[in-house]
Amino acid sequence: MITSNEYLRKIIHLFNLIIPFGYLFFINEKWDMVILLTVFTFLFLFVEILRNKIGWIKSLFNSLFNSMLRGHELDGKLTGATWVLIGALTSIMLFSKPVAIIALIFMSLGDTTAGLIGQNFGKHKVGNKSWEGFFSGLAVCIIVAINFPLLPLTVSLAGALTAMIMELVPIPLDDNFKIPLGAGAIMMMLTTSA
Repeated sequence: MITSNEYLRKIIHLFNLIIPFGYLFFINEKWDMVILLTVFTFLFLFVEILRNKIGWIKSLFNSLFNSMLRGHELDGKLTGATWVLIGALTSIMLFSKPVAIIALIFMSLGDTTAGLIGQNFGKHKVGNKSWEGFFSGLAVCIIVAINFPLLPLTVSLAGALTAMIMELVPIPLDDNFKIPLGAGAIMMMLTTSA
């Protein structure tokens, strides 16, 4: 059963949508978005260093966020929030605007759905993930692909499937990084080959 702290973590994960929607509606230029995300990424990395090196900052950070952090995040590794920024920055630098936006929406909505459904109803396991989480996340990503016609539907659907495959497979990278990069790479290949 999923804990209230995990629900809070997933709600915060949904706030990641501010990045692709900000890029879609408010920041037109790719390099303006790159500069903004670079500033935030370095700020988050600086906080990560401080929380792992300075005792009182670590105590303060843990008192504020400890209940939402995963075991590896407590052991000095980067938090999911920092990986979101790294994944978003990398995606926006590497991919066209429509591809980056769709890939980041897949990461936010698909990963959140897969996690919630998988943890609550996942009975058929694939490592520490589940088929129930995979198919629910895929359904949400398909809905995104249909409702955000920034790319040809076949390209977005291929990205949706890739996003959830990246969420499912046990590649030792954070989902917030591997989902948008995997989905974005496939969508870019399909758009450039068309």
